[in-house]
Amino acid sequence: MLEESSKIEEILTLIKKIMSLIKQSFESDFKKMHITESQILVMRVLNYYGDMKVSDISKELDLSNSTVSGIIDRLVEKKIVQRKRSEKDRRIVMISLAQDYHQPVKKHLNAFAQKMGRALSTTTEEDLDFILEGLEKLRTILEESQKLEERGQS
Repeated sequence: MLEESSKIEEILTLIKKIMSLIKQSFESDFKKMHITESQILVMRVLNYYGDMKVSDISKELDLSNSTVSGIIDRLVEKKIVQRKRSEKDRRIVMISLAQDYHQPVKKHLNAFAQKMGRALSTTTEEDLDFILEGLEKLRTILEESQKLEERGQS
């Protein structure tokens, strides 16, 4: 059991280090825009999906509606995103990336993707497949565990 516990600690430490490296790379590309990591995540989701409701952004980022609303408030102040009432149903408020930010966000996201591509370009196709397989397996294990917990069987 001690060896298994040690491996779990190692997995968690590696995930934290990887996320930190990705975060540092992401932040350096967006620092010029004076925005936070959380704001970057909201902008990335809006850039990918287009106009969305706060609840949909919350689900996508796995954050509470109130947290996402606060992030959006700050992005609205900076005129990076805007709130628009739905024409079909005035009760629905859609969040959209401001027109002036579509291109800069795409440019920064593409620059980040290229930076990641360069970092991974020295790796073999076999290694990439191995990494993807391992990450997919970890995701599946964690999702199954979460489903069991939700059903109260864990």
